[in-house]
Amino acid sequence: MAYYDEVYLPRLNKNGTTRQERVLAIKAQQFKDSFLDKSIYKVEFLVNYVSYTGVLQPVKESEKEIVYYLLLPIEDVLDVGQVFEANDLNWLITFSDSSPDKGYNKYKVYLLDRILTWWDEDKVEHSTDIHLCGNMESSIRDAFRTGIPTFREGMNPLFILMRYDETIKQDTYVKIDQSDRNFIVTGFDIETVPNVAYITLDITMKRDEDDITTVPTSYWEV
Repeated sequence: MAYYDEVYLPRLNKNGTTRQERVLAIKAQQFKDSFLDKSIYKVEFLVNYVSYTGVLQPVKESEKEIVYYLLLPIEDVLDVGQVFEANDLNWLITFSDSSPDKGYNKYKVYLLDRILTWWDEDKVEHSTDIHLCGNMESSIRDAFRTGIPTFREGMNPLFILMRYDETIKQDTYVKIDQSDRNFIVTGFDIETVPNVAYITLDITMKRDEDDITTVPTSYWEV
């Protein structure tokens, strides 16, 4: 009985006590041994001072849409809306496509390649990394449906993805690095994906320091 209880059962149940648990444990180990450690897209990064090792894998070869999948061991769970740095670049987790039967966690992430600057009601300056959505990025448009304004004649909108920040609101005046144009927020979706904001920007007149928080009465194209 001692051998059965102390040796046989622990060996039998080391990957779980049910068939489903054993299959999942085997898949999780196979992900680490056969895929994670050998992938050319393997990355190591920190989130809140915790170290993670995963695979940052391009979804497709097209350069029109800079979107990747982040694959992590099943025990490593990150929140949607989390920003992390990998390969000296910042990335935003937008969707979780994780399923227990896969043996790993899967997230869709977007490269944060630009910087957005804005001013709150007290004229305090804020800035954050954003993903500037290209015209070909249909996967983003399909995912976010609410908060999109009715287009008016003369509108030339831009769309961005960013981690939600409560200080940026409708009609907030903003600037984007590497652009000489000026913008205001004309619509945003903060409901579809928790902690992620999908924001519509429209071109507006340049404002001086005294007017950066003034809500405009009309829209201008420059």
